[in-house]
Amino acid sequence: MNAYKIRSIVMADGTIVLKGIPFSVGKAVEIIVLEDVVSQETDRGSVNLPLDERWKSLQGSVTRYDDPFEPAIPLSDWDVLQ
Repeated sequence: MNAYKIRSIVMADGTIVLKGIPFSVGKAVEIIVLEDVVSQETDRGSVNLPLDERWKSLQGSVTRYDDPFEPAIPLSDWDVLQ
C-alpha cells in the first residue's frame, strides 16, 4: 500500500477537491481526512491559504544573497583544519 499526502482546503459546502493524485483512473483508494497540524498550532491567516496563494504573496519581494556558497563560519575557526 502506498500513501500520499495532499493538503486541501474544505469548501463552505463541506467538499474537498483533491488534485494530482498519482493513481490510474478507476483504481479504488481509501481516504482518511485529518486536520492540518499547522492550522492547529497557529492562527495566522496566511497558513490557511492554499499553497499557490502563499507563493503569490511572495511575488515582488526582494531577496538577495551576497555569497550563498560562503561557509557559515570562517575556515580559520575550524579546529580540524589546523
